[in-house]
Amino acid sequence: MENLYWYICLASIGVGIAAYSIYTKRNVCKVSALLIFYLFTASLTWIGEFIVLGLFNAYAYKTGVFEDPWAQNLLGHLIINTTLYPSAAIVMVTYSLRYGWILTFAAIFTLIEYLFVNLRIYEQHWWRYYMTFIAVVIFLSIFHFWFPKMVHKRYGVTKSITFYFVAMLIIHVPAPLLLLLGKQYYRIRFVNDLFGNLYLSSIIIIFFYHLIEAFLLVLVTSKLKKTYWTLLPFITSLIVQIIFAKMNILIIKDSWSLVYTLFIYEIFIAMFILIEKYTLKPS
Repeated sequence: MENLYWYICLASIGVGIAAYSIYTKRNVCKVSALLIFYLFTASLTWIGEFIVLGLFNAYAYKTGVFEDPWAQNLLGHLIINTTLYPSAAIVMVTYSLRYGWILTFAAIFTLIEYLFVNLRIYEQHWWRYYMTFIAVVIFLSIFHFWFPKMVHKRYGVTKSITFYFVAMLIIHVPAPLLLLLGKQYYRIRFVNDLFGNLYLSSIIIIFFYHLIEAFLLVLVTSKLKKTYWTLLPFITSLIVQIIFAKMNILIIKDSWSLVYTLFIYEIFIAMFILIEKYTLKPS
């Protein structure tokens, strides 16, 4: 648990800085736009982590909470990538920092990684420090470029892309949480055989499904304007998860129930639809 303390402290600092930046600049930038941007940046970071860590096993988080190494990776990812990268991006755009600050943030992130390695709460496999520096520069440059587009072009492709990543984050959140809590997991034999770990294969399965479901959500909310179309994502989610359960792809554990899973996913779909409806409206 001592390892987890470091992760929580780092995440708390990040969230605190982001919250302070949003509060102090609330008269310059709409709070709702900044929160959407936070979700957008977190989603891109999650996808990047899915590729580098999930598919290519670049490094390992040592949170000390679970015995399974991929459960530790999943927890570390949730804590760090939902806080640090989005917080740095929020500071960049709220204070209109120039590109020189991107290099500064990249250096800070690299130093944090160096500290965590030496504390033995983080482990590099084939990943190296210069890769962290380059990755931070790339991500923050993308975020720096995207924010003014997102704010000034609240329509068309720009809005659709923004909300696609927001949708992906929102509808995917329950999956890793329920997995870590031991309530359920996803299983497809060839995926399990290929990756060899329950936590990793479960997230890979549901992650790819949610990439498709997020597209459906954005299509319904952004393009199909009729109210009755908004029922489609709810119905689709119910049908797919029930089929997964019937095919033993979705495995329910302990005292948990499929009904609970369905209800939670429906809530998060509704949450996204409300966010899309009431934020980033065209001027």
